Amino acid sequence: MALTLGLPTVAEAQGFQLSGRAFSVIDGDTLALGVHWVVLHEVSASGGRAVDSARTDRLGVYFLRAPERDTSAVYIASVTFLDITYFSDPVRATEFTSDTASTLLVYDTSSVAPPIIVRQRHVVVRAPEPDGTRSVLELLVLENQGSVTRISGDTSRPVWQGAIPAGAFNLEVVPGDVSPEAVYLRGNSVALSAAVPPGEANQKQIVFGYMLPRGTRRLTVPFDQPIERVQILIEDEGVQLLSGPVHSSGTEQVEDIRFARFEAVNVTAGLEASFSLTGSSIPAVALLWMVLAISGITMLIVFAVWVRRPEVVAAGSERVDVLAAQAAALDARFKNLGANATAAERREYEKERAALKARLAQALAGGRSTR
Repeated sequence: MALTLGLPTVAEAQGFQLSGRAFSVIDGDTLALGVHWVVLHEVSASGGRAVDSARTDRLGVYFLRAPERDTSAVYIASVTFLDITYFSDPVRATEFTSDTASTLLVYDTSSVAPPIIVRQRHVVVRAPEPDGTRSVLELLVLENQGSVTRISGDTSRPVWQGAIPAGAFNLEVVPGDVSPEAVYLRGNSVALSAAVPPGEANQKQIVFGYMLPRGTRRLTVPFDQPIERVQILIEDEGVQLLSGPVHSSGTEQVEDIRFARFEAVNVTAGLEASFSLTGSSIPAVALLWMVLAISGITMLIVFAVWVRRPEVVAAGSERVDVLAAQAAALDARFKNLGANATAAERREYEKERAALKARLAQALAGGRSTR
């Protein structure tokens, strides 16, 4: 849900005040959301924290204050309605303008409608592991085009589900827009039980991986529902497209790994893409960088994930999603420098990026050891 945060001035060193209004959208009517708590979150590369909270008045108006302004952080407002928490878009402190109205919308819920559509589906297929199995990484972008928040009654009635290759096993979900516990296998499909609010601004990005059986030489990717954009990346020099709605579009270079790329737009339901496979190995860390690249995940989006899914991390351990967020933040900072980056800044960027990649590789290796 998009939210513009208004601040008195960017130049203030000592805190700021935020005011806005919250509304409920039910049966086409927009009504003031009175007497509900709104929370202001501050999120930086070192973590996230709530800095203030206040109840809305009968007109839905709220006033929040951050004790200090951190120009390296982003700020996010949230409100809970009918057990669903709605978040604003994260905004950097440096982007705030004075006298900007802020609006936070919440919605009624339904467990039967509207249907959730698939905006994008990205599939990354690894070459065979030493035991002959193959790992696959998928990223989905889901959207609710209705006017109510879609919720699940129970696991037998998911909010959404979509077909994946037959025989897939060992589903693993990357923490992100939804909790990993909300994504699960249901037959030959992946199902989602998390709430999906309406609107393009509330799209859900879901990243998950699974294994294909040992000796798989023919890969069939099913499309059991319409999909606006499909991209399939396969690390396999000898891959051949046998049939389906996708077309070959050359290769994709990610770090030092080359993928064969296949794409399609406006895929209709009931089709499938089939490939013959051979293959070679691929470093796991390259796949994580691929997720960041194909999804368009930015520093702000990942920061929002931190606020939405606070977790306790065991001493001495590192979370893949936190490292990914730090990588995204590093890339975003360097991109902002653009052509103005000095040679020293470029060297420092490359040094930090290499160190993060090494930590990511170690974290991913640790995650695989727990299977």
